Amino acid sequence: MKIVLQELKEKWRQPYQADKGLSEASLRYCIGKIKENMGTFAYACPSETAPEGRYQVVDNRAWTTGFWPGMLWAAYGTARDAVFYHAGKLQTDLFRERLEKDYVLQHHDIGFLYILSCVADYKMTGSEEARQLGIRAAYRLMKMYRKVPGIFQRGGNLEDLTDRFTGVFIVDCMLNIPLLFWAAEQTGDKTLFDAAYCHAKNTVNSIIRPNGAVVHTGVADVIHGTIVPDPFQSQGKGGEDGVWSRGQAWAVYGFPLAYSYTKDPAFLDAAKAVSNYFLNHLCSDDVPNWDFYYTEDDAQRDTSAAAIAVCGLLELAKQLPITDPDKEIYQRAAFKILDSLSANYRTKEGQDNMGLLEAGVYQASKGWNQPTIWGDYFYIEALWRLHGNYCRFW
Repeated sequence: MKIVLQELKEKWRQPYQADKGLSEASLRYCIGKIKENMGTFAYACPSETAPEGRYQVVDNRAWTTGFWPGMLWAAYGTARDAVFYHAGKLQTDLFRERLEKDYVLQHHDIGFLYILSCVADYKMTGSEEARQLGIRAAYRLMKMYRKVPGIFQRGGNLEDLTDRFTGVFIVDCMLNIPLLFWAAEQTGDKTLFDAAYCHAKNTVNSIIRPNGAVVHTGVADVIHGTIVPDPFQSQGKGGEDGVWSRGQAWAVYGFPLAYSYTKDPAFLDAAKAVSNYFLNHLCSDDVPNWDFYYTEDDAQRDTSAAAIAVCGLLELAKQLPITDPDKEIYQRAAFKILDSLSANYRTKEGQDNMGLLEAGVYQASKGWNQPTIWGDYFYIEALWRLHGNYCRFW
């Protein structure tokens, strides 16, 4: 499928100066909030969302539990406070136990779980145990790989061709395959790299529309190797006219990451296309509605999509050559969105809220207008990228 790069709206080409005072204050606030929450989640996992501002203690079974240790390691990387170090190490123990028991790991989200727990631990501390756990997790993820046509199935039993997930993959996996790229570097095992690379290429070629909009789901024929997009399987509105904003954000971040490992220029081209679509469809406050089908300012925002996209735009700006005329445009856009999140959607001092960002959306059936644990993680990652000695976990 040929992707045509859409022109950015003129507003994104205008000069913009990031509010460094606002982002520095927001980073301090986030570090303080994470420290407050440690009393509840020292050796436990928070729920996916925080209804009425309260994350609940849950079992380590969801796809989202890695975001909490990711927040701890980000706080440690920024503040260098030993309390975050020790809390992060406790989380590594939890994720070691989950891997040893192979507990609820028959899915593609192993990257979300182990990049932000064990790989983050290794990158921040040099722990050989954490490195080995990350590598083992990568090989567990490989069990979800379909050689024909070269995709990571989102879940289900790969031996059962009647399974409802047979051949189904989603754009979210662009943030899982960096685990394989990293593990390939660590081990020299090219099969890990090749599988991740093939999945990324199939994602570009099958679920990105010509205008840069992302279809959340692709469906592969695991016998003949053909792939078709399925716009009706979506966590957004769904249908031919729906574009789930968080799915778009996964692509905004995932393709620059894929480029950083492969140096395939097709991933930079795809990153620009999906980023331009994302930026051109934001609301007046530079934060997206939960699906780009909804264009009015009074519709429900998804701040988690905005936070993910900020990280992706900053990564894209980093990967583009210095001669690329769009490099600074993407960086300024990231600053502008981040400033809007901090000014308009960050929870406030004294507020009875465990979250960092309000107005997040899981999906229509699972909660609206509340903090999400992934939105909180990507928000602090975005702030960390601007201030301090940033270390990319992905």
